[in-house]
Amino acid sequence: MKKEYLLTCMVLILLWGSAAAYAGNDILIPYPHQTLICLVQLFAEPVLYVSVFRTLLRVIAGTALSLVTALAVSLLCNESVRFRNYIEPVLSLAKTIPNISYIIIALVWLGSEGAVTAVIFMILFPMFVNGFLNTLDDEPLSLRQAEAVYAETFAARLRMKLIPQLIPEMLRTGKTALSMGFKVGVMAEILGSAGAGIGRQLAYSRITLNTAGIFAWTIIMILITQCIDHLFDKMLDKLTEEETGWKS
Repeated sequence: MKKEYLLTCMVLILLWGSAAAYAGNDILIPYPHQTLICLVQLFAEPVLYVSVFRTLLRVIAGTALSLVTALAVSLLCNESVRFRNYIEPVLSLAKTIPNISYIIIALVWLGSEGAVTAVIFMILFPMFVNGFLNTLDDEPLSLRQAEAVYAETFAARLRMKLIPQLIPEMLRTGKTALSMGFKVGVMAEILGSAGAGIGRQLAYSRITLNTAGIFAWTIIMILITQCIDHLFDKMLDKLTEEETGWKS
């Protein structure tokens, strides 16, 4: 797998270099070595770490807010069919709204700083709710019938069954949601001219026609996304190992 991955990267770099040579204009397509130099310079500057920290802070805040709210709404939907009938049309509507509309609306309502977290919340909330509800709906009928006979308090069911049942889905959906939230958050930073952040640096590179800088910041975004995916994969693998050990 690693050999194939490295081979693919090498082929892409060769194609990139060929395209840069054909264009003959580093404003259109910079050479790979120009981007590498810019990337190395970024790692030596404090602006990289400040920008990444501020962007991740906004993304994590929006993701955590959407996760907690979606968890509460999903549990209410699981307890009340009437409440679920009211909330499902809202979720269906939310999924049809383009991301750019969320960004523009949030910028009008909240300004540049508050918009990023709000946009991430609005986009990820339906994703979490749908994932949680699908997990809760997959519960076997026999278990539901047993619960009806041996009634327990909601607090007991929440602690003993519902939360453990939803943890794997939190990680699976969280992996996709956090990566998506990161990309959407950077887009909102660019459009909203937010303070320090990756989006601001990308916008500045565009204004100064520093295409190598745009490529370098894009590579940083790819690395961060890969780290997020790797972290969640590790947590899912650990959870699977614990479940396997418990069953055996």
